[in-house]
Amino acid sequence: MCKNLRILLLASLVLALLNFACGGSAPSAQIGQSSQAGSSTAAQAMQSPVLGFVYSANGSEVRTINGVSGASTQGLSLALPDGITGISFAPGQKSAIVERSNGASLAVISFSNASPGALVPIPGAISQPSIVAFSPNGANVALYAAGAGQLQVVTGLPNQPQVSRALGSSDLPDVAKALAIADDGVTLLEGTAHDALYLLSGGGPQLLENLSDLEGISFNPKTSDALIFDRGGSSLSLMQNVSTLPTSRQVAGGLTGLAGTVALQTNGRKAVVTSTSANHVWEVDLESLQVQQLQLPATPSMLTPMWTSGDYLLSWQPGQLAWIVDTNQPKGAVYWVPAAAPAQSAQAQ
Repeated sequence: MCKNLRILLLASLVLALLNFACGGSAPSAQIGQSSQAGSSTAAQAMQSPVLGFVYSANGSEVRTINGVSGASTQGLSLALPDGITGISFAPGQKSAIVERSNGASLAVISFSNASPGALVPIPGAISQPSIVAFSPNGANVALYAAGAGQLQVVTGLPNQPQVSRALGSSDLPDVAKALAIADDGVTLLEGTAHDALYLLSGGGPQLLENLSDLEGISFNPKTSDALIFDRGGSSLSLMQNVSTLPTSRQVAGGLTGLAGTVALQTNGRKAVVTSTSANHVWEVDLESLQVQQLQLPATPSMLTPMWTSGDYLLSWQPGQLAWIVDTNQPKGAVYWVPAAAPAQSAQAQ
């Protein structure tokens, strides 16, 4: 029985090789290949691994990225609920905060199954925040409305969001330029317009440090340790135990060429810093303290942590290539994802 089965399998393999040699088609090793094949494309997209999403900041379009790092394609344009005017993805892209039209409240939408879920409103939340800063685990978000001078902390994302803390302009030391919130949903940092770093504790603002040009704050996952980027000093520092006995040390210097709006992200192992006017990304290994400069073929418009920790979406426009930086490689890598066919769209949910 086993001998006959081996003979049958060998014969099938020989026939497949002969078919390919005579001009037949062989199975493709590339995962998530885009095509114009309509329903077959949809089937391939659903079966392919999902790396994350490309998206327009105004919420007009969200597409899957299918495949594996370095060998991926843009997939279907997802059908989102009506009335979305802005979208900010949480780290890992399993959920997002969305702004809505006609004065509707801010809401959360989940993407845990690579397709959008129902909107979950956030009662009492700022409807049009100027700053949206997620905790590393995506379970909490700090919101700031510059016009009203109002700051809120929303916890319980994505399924049970609620405003757990609200601060007015009289509670804040200055106009906010940057915010960061830790995974505990409590430890909150504000970088002010005058480049001071404050801990916003229940007892009032506590000054931690004055910098020359504070442009980025980001907590390491599961800690109260925060990375701070000072553009004036071209440096990245690590402030440990910010809510108890804060101590600060520089982890990288010489991080130059970052004019414009700065973006800073970390997964606890490596940090990445870039800006909207830069042609490069700085990658800092937080253990070895080695620094790498990765050249970019396109100016970044975002720095969004994707499904795989260490992968970040750098830029995308509808109908264009997407650029991704992969810090999981020993030397870091930047790769592009081909544009999807314009006709590809998901069926309305």
